[in-house]
Amino acid sequence: MTVTLTKPKAEPAVEETDAARDRLRKLLDQLPAESLPVVEAFLRFLNRQAEEQKPVVLTEPQPAEEKHPSPRYPDTVTAPISALREVIGIMPPVGGDALEDSEALYDGES
Repeated sequence: MTVTLTKPKAEPAVEETDAARDRLRKLLDQLPAESLPVVEAFLRFLNRQAEEQKPVVLTEPQPAEEKHPSPRYPDTVTAPISALREVIGIMPPVGGDALEDSEALYDGES
């Protein structure tokens, strides 16, 4: 499954929409409280994309153009930088120093 920024083909049927909302409510009920702000931020991002006529929709995977796609280079999804700025900061800080950690791996420290 791939996520891409495109215009939807058609509005889903009311029954499908209601069923999707029910599935979302069940998933939300299972989440720990500390995860809800992340979900809210993502929903706000999706709303802004829809308002700008750039809804995020699921699409079926497309056949790879290569004969033997490499697992080291997975398919990528492009998005305008404005869309990426919207998700900055939605994850809580976890601490640590990525540069220091990666240098320690190569220096043999841990």
